Amino acid sequence: MRANATASAYVSTAPAAAAQDTRERGLALVSRVNRWMVAGAVVVAGGVTAVTAHAFHPHKAVVRTAAPASPVASSQPSAAPSDNGGGLQPPSQAPQSVAPAAPAPVVSGGS
Repeated sequence: MRANATASAYVSTAPAAAAQDTRERGLALVSRVNRWMVAGAVVVAGGVTAVTAHAFHPHKAVVRTAAPASPVASSQPSAAPSDNGGGLQPPSQAPQSVAPAAPAPVVSGGS
């Protein structure tokens, strides 16, 4: 038994250093892969956002009306330009206050 005990005392630390070096290289690889995956996810998310924004963005509809073949007199009077510069018009009637309705009774867990 004595030979076995002394043999383990003279074991080189080279395998431990090699294992640590392998571990460090593995962690560096995982770190690089992680960075590339995050960058790829950001690019893919941006691409999906651009595609959906383009697909669902409300475009202005072009309305084309055909000109009448002969001029027709309108029976409605034309709108005269306003003197206040085309801004907002005052309401024809002042706003009325509305009495609040009575709230409905709250029933919890009724059957």
